[in-house]
Amino acid sequence: MRRFVKVSFVALGLGAAAFVVLLAASVHTFRALTEETLIAEIRFERTGEREYLAYLRTGDLCEERALPIRGDQWRVDAQFLKWKYWATLLGLDSQYRLERLEGRYRAVAEQNSMPGLAHDLGRPTAVDIVGVAEALGAFNFLIDATYGSSTYQTIDTQRTHLVYKTPTAIITRSMPRAVAASAPALAVRINASCGAGPDPWRRVTTWTDSAARAAARALD
Repeated sequence: MRRFVKVSFVALGLGAAAFVVLLAASVHTFRALTEETLIAEIRFERTGEREYLAYLRTGDLCEERALPIRGDQWRVDAQFLKWKYWATLLGLDSQYRLERLEGRYRAVAEQNSMPGLAHDLGRPTAVDIVGVAEALGAFNFLIDATYGSSTYQTIDTQRTHLVYKTPTAIITRSMPRAVAASAPALAVRINASCGAGPDPWRRVTTWTDSAARAAARALD
């Protein structure tokens, strides 16, 4: 009997540890909010009438994606996660996760009638931390609130658009596109951290989450 109880406690402990790691992997897809920080850069090339190719850099700004959009403006959406007060006291900052990039028309009538394009910027995880918190209901002891934040700006092919996070929302600014003195090409800023690769904790949580999702697909 005692041996059975010991085995049960060990299994329970291992299960709890596995859940914590999966939860950490999900949380790690959000990013900490402590101050105003650059989180995305966007520049545009016109490809047609009110049609553009958006060159987007996010995260460490090392990799660039080319995404087509339509409209007069661009908009980025993000999801925010605010912890309970006691968790904040323990050092858990509010988190954000970019979710969508899409085109936007100035006129509401055109927004309702003209073609549009939206692109998913998020990444699914094995554990949906927001879904877990909602399922717990009154027993949720982690998350105080989750909400969306959006920012938009008029598309200008002569400027680089910058998206910043603040402790409660995302905002946007822009600056003239830097041009090299010897050629009309865009001068690309080099980020010295790009070659360093992800930190050990990010590698562990990314691998754990990928393994959990692969196991879930295998069971389907």
